[in-house]
Amino acid sequence: MRILGKAILFLVALSQLGSTDCGGDAIRDSGFDLWCGDQLCAWKVERGEARRVATWNKGDSGVELVGSDAAIEQLSPYNSHDGTCLKFQLVANIDPNAEVYLNVDLEGDGTIEMTERLPSASWRPLSYTFSMVPLYDGIRFELTKRGAGTAVLANISAKAAPSSECTGLVPLDPGPRRPGAACREPADCASMSCGASVTPIPSNVSDYVCGGCSDPCPTGTVCGLGDPLSAIFAVPSECVAIGAKPIGALCVLGDECGSSRCENGVCSACASNTDCAVGACVPSAIPADAPDWVRWHPQPMICGGDHTTPSAVACGNDLDCASGSCTGAPRGQCWTDGRSCLTSADCPFQGLLSSDCFIVGVEGGSCQ
Repeated sequence: MRILGKAILFLVALSQLGSTDCGGDAIRDSGFDLWCGDQLCAWKVERGEARRVATWNKGDSGVELVGSDAAIEQLSPYNSHDGTCLKFQLVANIDPNAEVYLNVDLEGDGTIEMTERLPSASWRPLSYTFSMVPLYDGIRFELTKRGAGTAVLANISAKAAPSSECTGLVPLDPGPRRPGAACREPADCASMSCGASVTPIPSNVSDYVCGGCSDPCPTGTVCGLGDPLSAIFAVPSECVAIGAKPIGALCVLGDECGSSRCENGVCSACASNTDCAVGACVPSAIPADAPDWVRWHPQPMICGGDHTTPSAVACGNDLDCASGSCTGAPRGQCWTDGRSCLTSADCPFQGLLSSDCFIVGVEGGSCQ
């Protein structure tokens, strides 16, 4: 990855500006109104049970953390472009024999930078203000409960606060910038490598990101595309095993691919017609039900296509094969930057919502 100097200080990614809802909240479904059956839609239950319950206001619902060890979490794309001072507020009904904590995990890497125990309360408003060191790429909010007592939470919000409200607070620091994290200059990154995002189409997560390749890469590896650490990070450069990637995987070099061919940012079976024993070298077919945006993303080049690719020859999906059957692992693409996905939770955010994921075919496919 190209190293950038201090001259690009101002070229920080702008695409995540406004990572809040229309009310400026960094948290989705702050009122616990969105339920998918008996499960929260916007919050993930880590352990125990989260139960929908009534609150002091008949028009509002809350969530009860059920069990002696229960926790819910939400990853927010709110980042340093949105603000460095944040106010977290909620209304709580907590028994004295229940221990409830708010944990703040910058960048969602599992390291808790702040823990606050919520006091016993009877529908009491609670507020916590904290500041963060820029740069940071997102926040994971976690609410946990231990003990047998009742704990019900409602009306949660997290909004940018004036910097004056964070005066005197020790800023939370996510630590060294990891591969795929936003950067301004090499010194921002643990790897001392900061360069343009290298996905097949521009990343909406960050224009300039920390690289993960050593110089040089170990024997048997090459500096290619790695797996993003989460939806709030860009696809990073990493030292990857030579020839390890199947057809359909993202790439920047042919050496990453088992086929030794990387065409338009995707491991492919061919680069030209001369590579094909049968048929022409064409892009893998796009399913008829695919949204229009899928057509913006490069597809692997395969031999034949359009129901002509013979048995045992590489394919991208069933539409390529004469048999109508292409077997392989599911291959999805994110609307935003073409990264691999199985569900929208794997994709970068658009505001507070994950962007779309579409299963376009298979990876490492072979016609039957």
